[in-house]
Amino acid sequence: MSTTESELLRNINEKIELIEPSTGKLFFEHKTELVFVNPRLMPLKSQALESLEEMHRETARQLQQKRTKRNNNNSNNNNKKETAAEADALASAI
Repeated sequence: MSTTESELLRNINEKIELIEPSTGKLFFEHKTELVFVNPRLMPLKSQALESLEEMHRETARQLQQKRTKRNNNNSNNNNKKETAAEADALASAI
């Protein structure tokens, strides 16, 4: 260790005396409370991802509507065939 470093360490270890001004005001404020900053909310999803998900939901909804419409049409056709078969059976029984 050089002599300048040892002198610096000695000066640091010495007690520092407080020098108060003779004129003016001395002000010291000690804050013990913590100051919290409001959090900034970041979006978890980008606008593009949200629009893609919305398009996917809309397409799925349209597909579901087509399927239910097709199922309703098939069940109506089946009901018509059953009623025609029942009418033939009744006609042949008479």
